[in-house]
Amino acid sequence: MSKKFLIRLLVGLSFLAAAVFYLLSALDVEPFTQFNLAWAGLLFSGVSGLAFLLGALTTKNSTQLKKLQVLLGTILLIVAALCLISALALPNNLVLPICLVVAAAGLVLGLLFTGAKNWDTADNQKVGYKNYYQRKEEEEKNKPDDDNSDIPNF
Repeated sequence: MSKKFLIRLLVGLSFLAAAVFYLLSALDVEPFTQFNLAWAGLLFSGVSGLAFLLGALTTKNSTQLKKLQVLLGTILLIVAALCLISALALPNNLVLPICLVVAAAGLVLGLLFTGAKNWDTADNQKVGYKNYYQRKEEEEKNKPDDDNSDIPNF
């Protein structure tokens, strides 16, 4: 199985679990009577956020894709934090600090996962780069010396 499939399966199973638990709470099944939509949102967005972060960790050679996955994972983890605050009925003065901690963790993970690579590194910053004049000079050195070089061959 591929890594992408496992991550997608994990997200799908979390959605299924959240939906089944919410259905059981609506049917008043005893252990799930306290399960509400906030807990379902927490379950789905938390697992999806972690899956996006795991996907960013396993993605190779695509810095932009890694950064997008880290951003989406961080946003989903912020949604999970908001759902947790709603489910536990925590005071409103904890909302902003929790969201800021999750966002800061997402920024740090983005730096760690991408290795702080620039996706648009210019050619002239690469080792061994020759500019136009250096390439032309090298061409002239390698060009054979012919007496009839200015007469075209047909």
